[in-house]
Amino acid sequence: MSGTPYRDNQWLALAVARFIEDVHRRCPHACLEPLTPYEDEDCTLAVIVPTGTDEEAVLDQYLAASAAIEDEMDLYILPRVRVESL
Repeated sequence: MSGTPYRDNQWLALAVARFIEDVHRRCPHACLEPLTPYEDEDCTLAVIVPTGTDEEAVLDQYLAASAAIEDEMDLYILPRVRVESL
């Protein structure tokens, strides 16, 4: 078996871990759930934020974090922000 799949999976895991750290640094009470990736994304994550959080502002922050990972690691993580339901 070639080392490529393992390396790609490891690279994706590192990118996702970095993204999760960034999410929790910006919003410590956020929860994340994996979603089925859309079209050409490497990973899609639901970022569930507390009620009262400005969804658009949070999405902008996480899109910027995702773009930084994409530029550095050539992987695309798509964040989908939603407010937690009561």
